[in-house]
Amino acid sequence: MTKDAFLKQFDSKPALFPIQGQARAAIRNGLAFPTTRDEKWKYTRVSSLVSADYGHAEGRLETIEQFRIQGADYATLVFINGRFHADLSDAVPEGMIAVSMASSFGTQRNQMLDKLGKQGDIEEQAFVSLNTAFFEDGAYIKVVANTRIEKPVCILNIAQGTKQASNVRNLIHIERGAEISLLHQFEGDQNDGSFSNAVTEIFVDENAKATYYLIENEGPSASGINATYVEQKRDSHYTQVTVTKSGKLVRNNIHASITGEGCETNMMGIYFTSDRQHVDNQTYADHQKPNCNSNELYKGVMTDRSTGVFNGKIMVHQDAQKTNAFQSNQNILLSDAATINTKPELEIYADDVKCSHGCTVGQLDEEAMFYLRSRGLGKEAAHRLLVQAFAADVIEVIEHAAIREDIARFIESKFQ
Repeated sequence: MTKDAFLKQFDSKPALFPIQGQARAAIRNGLAFPTTRDEKWKYTRVSSLVSADYGHAEGRLETIEQFRIQGADYATLVFINGRFHADLSDAVPEGMIAVSMASSFGTQRNQMLDKLGKQGDIEEQAFVSLNTAFFEDGAYIKVVANTRIEKPVCILNIAQGTKQASNVRNLIHIERGAEISLLHQFEGDQNDGSFSNAVTEIFVDENAKATYYLIENEGPSASGINATYVEQKRDSHYTQVTVTKSGKLVRNNIHASITGEGCETNMMGIYFTSDRQHVDNQTYADHQKPNCNSNELYKGVMTDRSTGVFNGKIMVHQDAQKTNAFQSNQNILLSDAATINTKPELEIYADDVKCSHGCTVGQLDEEAMFYLRSRGLGKEAAHRLLVQAFAADVIEVIEHAAIREDIARFIESKFQ
């Protein structure tokens, strides 16, 4: 299928926002989808995604209880195949605005449009351009200045049906001195061969704090490309934890622009792959100002013939003196046929910094296995215990007990 034939599938979607016309021109006039000849896509082939026939059904559910995390207390905004469902969504706490982009109006709409598309280059990045050109709706969230939202707020994106394609968009603005925890779930309902192309823009103002938990679980035959762009201003804190539970092909692009002094940025991830699953994590910490800290820790557990990719880059500009930046990628291969391609990078133009990067690839510790087996544990139980210990550094970053316990249950289920 040619690129023009692929894009023609989306022609029926109206352009609701001014930037969509610009994006449609970019994606149609010469901007090509990446191939393995592109360095950043060297190990991830997307030709099967952009040469398939997709449907665009609206989708409908009676309840979302099967997707709620057990024991968690949060308000949920529900989107099925990229469209908002108010009947399944909850009221959000006071001190914030949370609406669908398509239904926004007046001042809310103007504030949203003022920031929409400010992050992510639609002239250079084909999947960002595709998303911007054809998204129909999304969550617009703004936390009012100096407001602390006590309970998490969840964006629930559900892929429903056979070979459905959806362009998922979100815009989140945390005003000065505000604080919030966001849970973003990607789930599947009777979906086979679906494709989600997501872009989330997050703006964290001065002295604000945002925590963003991304959980990917659309199903074993689903594929997703997920781009998260973060802009931090002075003395802000941002933490992202990405948990990949399932997916045939999953690509995560995380770009943090650290534009103010005194910022702290944490990017954590844990991915579990099996069968022929492919998971690719790409991170970019862009240090532009001095006296900032960033920490990256990604851990992978791979079995069967699955493959993983990690490419993390720390960029330290000349003005970003006194930067502390650390990056680590650690992987366990539980099968001789599993593969990991890892490439941590540093690019530093300042001379007064502390930066490090590293990666490890190995198997479960044989001595630890012997010790546990000698104490009466079976092989699967010993494997599970060691994997849980391996993932603990990432999971313990999650402040909400119900989300931590959900991931622990998932790890246990992988060994049943």
